[in-house]
Amino acid sequence: MRRFPKLTLIVTALTLTLGLSGCGKGGNSANQSGTPANAPTSAQAAAAKPVHVYAKGTPIKLAFVSNNVANYWNFAHAGVRAFEKKTGIQVTFREPAKGTVAEQNQIIEDLVTEGYNGIAISVIAPNDQIRTLDSAARSLNLICVDSDAPKSSRLMYIGTMNYNAGLLMGKEIVKLLPKGGQVAIFVGNLAARNASRRLQGIEHAIKGHKITIVAKKEDNQDYARARSNAENVISAFPHLSLMCGLYSYNGALAAAAVKAAGDKGKIKVIAFDQDPDTLQDIKTGLINATVVQNPFMEGYLSCKYLRNICANGMKAVPTGANVDTGVHIVDAGNLAAYKEKLATMMASK
Repeated sequence: MRRFPKLTLIVTALTLTLGLSGCGKGGNSANQSGTPANAPTSAQAAAAKPVHVYAKGTPIKLAFVSNNVANYWNFAHAGVRAFEKKTGIQVTFREPAKGTVAEQNQIIEDLVTEGYNGIAISVIAPNDQIRTLDSAARSLNLICVDSDAPKSSRLMYIGTMNYNAGLLMGKEIVKLLPKGGQVAIFVGNLAARNASRRLQGIEHAIKGHKITIVAKKEDNQDYARARSNAENVISAFPHLSLMCGLYSYNGALAAAAVKAAGDKGKIKVIAFDQDPDTLQDIKTGLINATVVQNPFMEGYLSCKYLRNICANGMKAVPTGANVDTGVHIVDAGNLAAYKEKLATMMASK
């Protein structure tokens, strides 16, 4: 397929280093972290990544790639559609049906072959996919959304600052367990950066509060396995105090296991995201609270920044190459207002 005309800009780290000379103290001594003072900074490393700028008037092909098929991505899809309506630029939305690395890598390779100019992707296994991501970045503008791959040649990250989201969840756990207790963690894949950073935030927040994480169960985005994980943990830990879901489906499946075991009220549940089942379980009291992200803005902003990068290069990327779309807690007290907000978002799709 014919490629669109483009000018590929690779600003080298050497150029940026010369431009910044005189800002530091000079010399080759190590800094406090043990890194040589003349080592490339994160800004220099970012500047060395390939950036593809296209001539004005060039039809731009953009794509959004999720990490699985889940209700969460319906809201991101709505954000993508809102961008399309505002700009007239069509965006391909792709979801790996089984949520596997092989599927996602194949989607990336297909988009490169089809001559796309930019991809926003929620990376399944950041360290394992660097080769595929870097290969794609040599042909198109690549950004990460929701789950980052900071060691790759991606140009920026848009989404939740997942460590901070984990801190917020951890603080809510402390509120729910003021006297301490046993906690079980449920997640699709801890290799995903979003999941691992959330867990780190939780662990930091609960430290010193007599709260112990007794189990960490992965399900590889298999809902049946996620449900059985929850059931098995309830059986294995008779003094379990709280179940914590880090992926959008984990909370409701854990709550279903709690209900089936007759432990409603005895075992608390805290979830992540705004699945309909999660919100319904908050209404009925099976789930105590959920940490909600903003997938609508992840979808909208990822398309916006990709378009701007294609037109203006790294000038379109904010300082730090991160855009935080934010999180907050939803519980029984603010559930009705939040559901109204979601309905307004989905009207865009």
